[in-house]
Amino acid sequence: MAVRKTPKPDTKPRRSTLQRILRGLAISVDVLLGAALCLTAYAGNISPLQHGGIWGIFPLCFPFCLVAAVIILILQLFWNRIGALIMALAMLICAGPIWDYCPLHFGTPSVPDDATKFTLLSYNVHNFLRPGEKEYDTSDDSAVAYILNTDADIVCLQEASFLALANCLPAKLVYDIHNHYPNVLINDEVALLSRFPVQAVHLDPAPDIFKGADVACWRVTLPSGRFITVFNVHLESMRMKDDDREMYRNLTEFHRESIHDVKERILSKLSFSAVNRARQVQQLLRYIRLYGGPDVIITGDFNDVPGCYAIHALADAGFRSAYADRALGPAITFNQSRLYFRIDHTLYRGELKPLAISRGSTGASDHYPLVSSWALW
Repeated sequence: MAVRKTPKPDTKPRRSTLQRILRGLAISVDVLLGAALCLTAYAGNISPLQHGGIWGIFPLCFPFCLVAAVIILILQLFWNRIGALIMALAMLICAGPIWDYCPLHFGTPSVPDDATKFTLLSYNVHNFLRPGEKEYDTSDDSAVAYILNTDADIVCLQEASFLALANCLPAKLVYDIHNHYPNVLINDEVALLSRFPVQAVHLDPAPDIFKGADVACWRVTLPSGRFITVFNVHLESMRMKDDDREMYRNLTEFHRESIHDVKERILSKLSFSAVNRARQVQQLLRYIRLYGGPDVIITGDFNDVPGCYAIHALADAGFRSAYADRALGPAITFNQSRLYFRIDHTLYRGELKPLAISRGSTGASDHYPLVSSWALW
């Protein structure tokens, strides 16, 4: 007679209905956040000029999505491994943009002994005005002192029209600059200071395109006799006035009235400026084709973040980001109104090699400077 086996009781704890609902909601959040991360990481591949300015706004959200993704990933590792897997997969898909935003380079690459080395400083000096000030403080020469103390071989300045306007800067500061740099060239609001010989390249005018922005081109002859072409750019700003920035500050504090007005007041301006920057980059690419030459550096205030359309368009033309190639960790180059973004960039192509790049710490302007060292052989 066969003996019937008594089935063993199920010892696995059953999840309650509430637990299943919470896990389902968590996975839904993971999927949505992962999609947002991918969208903001790669939106810069789409031209705002052709498909609308909203595509120029998405890259601004990438740092926030990335921080949220890291936090959610860490939490999900202890609670829901499926959700953690979803976030890890999204971050793997976005590995390239994440690396561009937060590169991890240690040390300095070796270069041949016969290579020509030089240093470059790029700095939006805000017309040498301290953040929030409307008039120059004659007792404060910290911006000029920083430039001279950095002792860079080539200095590219944006919003530097005070150098060309009489009675804006004290005569002593102007003398110190010219005494330190034998070659000082000013083009509207951008300027070049150089120890090396410089030849200005006269670009054909495009007043409608660069209204509210600026670009200049110079050929700098290095001690080796070879020249590099330097484009100093200041692209369209985000058009945020003091009241818009106050609204943004309130938005970061989750004020309901600011959230209600943000579409009309902020998003429309960001969208409009993104379209204008796309148009300016297309003109910049034209200048590069006509006047660039083999070894080119583009530096300045792009008023846009890593992964934006401008960076992608220039990458398609063979340019690489010096920050992505040689920096260590993320950086912020704009320091006002909680608009904490890296909107200043240095790009290059040709036989130029960046050896190091870092953000300066001076608070003399509403921007932080970028200091880089280079080799050419």
